[in-house]
Amino acid sequence: MSAQFDLLALQALAREEGIDDIGVTDTSPFPELIPWLESYASRGRTGFEAEDIQARINPLLWMDTAVSIVVIALPYLTEEGARTARSHPSGRTYGLTSHYTYGIDYHRVLADKLRALHRRMEAAVGRDIDMKLSVDTSPLVDRRIAERAGLGWIGKNAMFYSHKHGSYVFLGAMLVDLAIPPITANPPSVGALCGTCKRCLQACPTGAILAPGVIDATRCLSYVTQMKGVIPLEFRDKLGRRVWGCDVCQSTCPFNRDVEPSHVDAFGPSDELAYPDLVELLHMSNRQFMRKFGHTAMAWRGLRTLQRNALIALGNTGVRGAVPELVPFLASERTELRSSAAWALGKLGGPEASQALSTALDAEADDVVREELRNALEACHEHD
Repeated sequence: MSAQFDLLALQALAREEGIDDIGVTDTSPFPELIPWLESYASRGRTGFEAEDIQARINPLLWMDTAVSIVVIALPYLTEEGARTARSHPSGRTYGLTSHYTYGIDYHRVLADKLRALHRRMEAAVGRDIDMKLSVDTSPLVDRRIAERAGLGWIGKNAMFYSHKHGSYVFLGAMLVDLAIPPITANPPSVGALCGTCKRCLQACPTGAILAPGVIDATRCLSYVTQMKGVIPLEFRDKLGRRVWGCDVCQSTCPFNRDVEPSHVDAFGPSDELAYPDLVELLHMSNRQFMRKFGHTAMAWRGLRTLQRNALIALGNTGVRGAVPELVPFLASERTELRSSAAWALGKLGGPEASQALSTALDAEADDVVREELRNALEACHEHD
């Protein structure tokens, strides 16, 4: 029965679930990735990926009964989302989020589609199919699996590019114990289709793209907005109004112009998500946060991470009227919030900020925060 099930049959079932970008590869290892992964590790991991290189290159270490890997690419930038990204609100204290957070959390959307596809596959072959699915949840390198499954290629910004939708896609994979003839893909080398273009390298705010396809992920602002603790000083100005993610390397890419938009309703945008009110974020309770952001990909780090980012973003708005909103965070129990509030007050300056910083310095016991307060006071004096 399994021999009769091929890519055409899989594509037909996928279309019934609203998936039009699907491929198949086998479960053989990816030894060619070892030098790349070793080099990446030497630059410092972000903590978001598995440390065991063998687990990253060998699908059978994740599911030992797997025979095939089904891969889908689901576009997320809708026409309305593209318009939203181009139209900033008139308010002076709004933040920015990445396009991929505009709708429902992609982990949920892709997992639901893969499970539904799995049920259709079982009905088609007339037997139970063991499976394990991944939407950023396995140690495997999803971009390389998708590349080998014939869904696209990898650009100089290290993003995966779908042939139809550019880099505005989410990837999901399903390992199954069903033999499906794999795609024989011969993807170009990383960045080859980019030609001589270097716009993403030149536009990256922090220089995180070290060379074509080579990323220092710890410098990527998308990572910085999600990292734990105090954001390093060198990134704070560069964050601007960002509270989650960064799209610069994608928005500057010529391949992302005039790509086919997503028609997945779940990824439709909301202005409140695209441009969150920074002051409102500072006043939110955890319950309010989950009510507003709980269905999005921004929720996993929790309210305090968004508040830390909002404090820095408010400092970057230059709106001195926001000073009273920042001052209470100088007494927060969390070091990263006190540090971020101090920096933002130093950026905005003024007598009220200076007085609050001075009072906080007298009461602060943490050496790291004390240094932040002293630097912020000095910045305030430079404003005067």
